[in-house]
Amino acid sequence: MIVSSLETRITSRKQELISEIVELKLGSRLGAVETIDRLKDRLSELATIVNEGVVDGWANIGSRTRRRLDEWIAK
Repeated sequence: MIVSSLETRITSRKQELISEIVELKLGSRLGAVETIDRLKDRLSELATIVNEGVVDGWANIGSRTRRRLDEWIAK
């Protein structure tokens, strides 16, 4: 199912970003603070899209929300 696939891809990418933040916090890489902030902004953007467009569950998202989520993954 297309929606289930989208939800799986979103969940996977979200977890990748969270893992990257954790890894950066554990390390001492130069520029880590800026990268962490950028990743947090991406997660915040995702939360906004989901809060606005996934109101009645993943099975009922509209084409605009689906497009926005696909674009979010592609970034």
